[in-house]
Amino acid sequence: MALLSVLFLLWGVSLLNATGRLRSFHLIDTTMTINEALNACRRHYTDLVTIYDEKENNDLADILKSVSGESNGWIGASSCKWSNGDSVTFIKSISRFTGEKDCGAINTGGGWEPFNCSSTKKHFMCYDQDPGQQSYNYRLIRENKTWIEAQQFCRENHTDLVSIRNETENKQVTDAANGSNSFWIGLRYNHYSSDWFDGGRSDYTLNISSPFKACFTFLSKSGSWSKSNVNSYPALCYKSFIHVSEKERSWEEALDYCDSNYSGLLTIQSEKDQIETERELKRRNISGPVWVRLSPHWIWTNGLQVGNWTNWKGESQPEHCGAIEEADGQYRWCGKDCRFKYRVLCERK
Repeated sequence: MALLSVLFLLWGVSLLNATGRLRSFHLIDTTMTINEALNACRRHYTDLVTIYDEKENNDLADILKSVSGESNGWIGASSCKWSNGDSVTFIKSISRFTGEKDCGAINTGGGWEPFNCSSTKKHFMCYDQDPGQQSYNYRLIRENKTWIEAQQFCRENHTDLVSIRNETENKQVTDAANGSNSFWIGLRYNHYSSDWFDGGRSDYTLNISSPFKACFTFLSKSGSWSKSNVNSYPALCYKSFIHVSEKERSWEEALDYCDSNYSGLLTIQSEKDQIETERELKRRNISGPVWVRLSPHWIWTNGLQVGNWTNWKGESQPEHCGAIEEADGQYRWCGKDCRFKYRVLCERK
């Protein structure tokens, strides 16, 4: 697969001359389905891109303009969810949703169709899953219910309405129905909002002027958004240079961990760094505290001085080590006893 990487500084330096310090954008210039695009971005970078503002949207459109060939690219916004909350990354033969037809059913041939969630009644497929297990047991319920009623029944008596992640699972679900006519699955379209595949907390969106609704979003070189379930486009990916550890460590242990495995503990050199760090913490639902590179007496341990821009939460003791934690919806710097154990923010190489 040919990879064409185009990197840019998030906050306004020339697209062709700079790389973002904590995040970069990349174009994989090969047409692919949304599932292929998602897998390619996660394999080579971090994920399909989340767009936070108009400036980023325009910069991504400029990336598309800078290459020949296909003028559209997948982004990470999706308007579809499975009933259990999982992202929809696989669609089977359903080209669009229309009007109030925003819940999915599967027919005897394994194709998917949209129907009205609250007025149409069908049989439905639930699934059971034991905690910690990857396998599923499918249960076709031969009772006519609306999608809403079917969801409630499955959640009360099984795990949930069935989710389908690939062609193999689609065939397994179809086989489990044993020739039954059209029945509900857990697919639902959201007319009012989009989620981002990486969990990004972005409220930025563009109106899409079309009577037809689909799950997945692509960006054009004009900067507009459109949706599709079945098309193939290049992928607009991003790479985050922030690593968040799973294990909690003392500050000294954190310093050694980041120096040994990455470029070191995270330094926050500007408000722009702070914004990107907050985005990553919100994406991962982390309220803190998490260690950063501030040592006692408030100096970055890589030799950088704390500059004019700071983000302290109240008064901090100079013998403490530096961390970030959420308070009243804001992420602030704070001092913590260096012996305490918290998760760690490292800078990736």
